[in-house]
Amino acid sequence: MTAVLELRGLTKRFGSLVAVDAVDLAIEGGARHALIGPNGAGKTTLFDIVGGRQRPTSGTILLEGRDVTGLREEQRARLGVAKTFQHSNLFDGLTAHDNVAMAVQRQQGVAASPWRSAARQRAVNRRAEELLARLGLGDRLGATAGVLSHGERRQLEVAVALATEPRLLLLDEPVAGMSPAESAEFVAMVRALPPELTVLIIEHDMDVVFHLATRISVLHAGRLLEEGPPAAVRASAAVQEAYLGATEDEALFIARPARPSARADGA
Repeated sequence: MTAVLELRGLTKRFGSLVAVDAVDLAIEGGARHALIGPNGAGKTTLFDIVGGRQRPTSGTILLEGRDVTGLREEQRARLGVAKTFQHSNLFDGLTAHDNVAMAVQRQQGVAASPWRSAARQRAVNRRAEELLARLGLGDRLGATAGVLSHGERRQLEVAVALATEPRLLLLDEPVAGMSPAESAEFVAMVRALPPELTVLIIEHDMDVVFHLATRISVLHAGRLLEEGPPAAVRASAAVQEAYLGATEDEALFIARPARPSARADGA
């Protein structure tokens, strides 16, 4: 299968600090690929480079074989890269429906004008309603984003991202601050996304990672330490050693034997 995203020798330096160090990585189409590592491993920097918020010092980024290393964030978005953020990026005064409808309008090139045709506006509304239903917010169409629960806001952010019809979806710590029940719902939601959509996720919740990911890459001190299916990553002595300085919960989760319920598809 062709790689949707390929990184070749990707490096980012901040003065004498090497935050990302010659990373080579290929992510196949349809993967649910997690990027994990102890604090300070370089995950967020790598994620920002992939999304276009930062430029690499050296190396190459290929999107479906096209070199996008020099493209800006908005240019990559037009090529099919969408993302959610650690901190909410919604219009709190607008309804859930209107947040998604605005993204649909941008994608379809429908101007927000009173002179647009009623038929085109109905098509926008149908698409927004379809996305909200898919993401479990079908009964929250008229609720303003500002009154949604934390978990619902995360769902809405994904609906907005999907409205752009991406090929690659970047999820930056999507379950941070969620309750266990909300996290479980989010995992189920991501699993139900279209199989052709490729998802790259940074997440500190190891339970979520090992339930969701089909493949995992582990960064340590800016370098790619391990990459493979969840069971192999979990069994790696190098990964367990890297997590010795991590939080107790992360270290214990990596070290303990995998439970059948915690194994992702393909693990």
